[in-house]
Amino acid sequence: MLYKILVLEDNELLVETLEEFLVDSGYYVKIATKGSEALKLTYEDKFDLYLLDVKVPDITGFEFLKDVRESGDQTPAIFLTSLNEQESLAKGFSLGGDDYIKKPFDLDELLFRIRAVLSRSYLKGEDIIDVDGVFSIHKNRKRVYKNGEELSINLKDFELLCLLVENMGKVVTKEMIIEHLWKNEEPNAGSIRVYITNLKKIFGKDRISNLRGIGYRFEEK
Repeated sequence: MLYKILVLEDNELLVETLEEFLVDSGYYVKIATKGSEALKLTYEDKFDLYLLDVKVPDITGFEFLKDVRESGDQTPAIFLTSLNEQESLAKGFSLGGDDYIKKPFDLDELLFRIRAVLSRSYLKGEDIIDVDGVFSIHKNRKRVYKNGEELSINLKDFELLCLLVENMGKVVTKEMIIEHLWKNEEPNAGSIRVYITNLKKIFGKDRISNLRGIGYRFEEK
């Protein structure tokens, strides 16, 4: 299982070292040198872990994590920091950080911390939903698998899928969908049809029934 790590770090030498080390350790790695770049990458891909330098241009590591947590993203995060102030570290944890390591750090220690955080966050059987023996959902990792192979799916499609599957055989109203998908965001009810169409392309037209004016139902196979 290939875990994806987003590294937010602006030190060029450290970036090269981290990327080479993590790839050699079996991880898929994306690099951002600015907070805004990191946020953009979270819109384009799903990650299993964030490695966040605190002091980076335009949007700090703290601000990045605050933004993604407010959007409902609970991807675990480790801070890479040279800050020694206890107050700063407390702030990082209060924003939803899972661990930190002080610079300069030993790469083997970093790898140990990465594995520990991933193990705590993802290696839980109860987070895996077996849909029908063919498809399965890993809720924490935000992944969908068909016969063990990962499928490409965007975040809103995934969130809607989880809601439908957890209520399999029951009607999920449009109001329930809006509340689930957008929470504190401005809702876009017109997008629901697009998300449903995307899911039908994966599971087949007959698996999701449209109940005109009411909502949708994910049918049992």
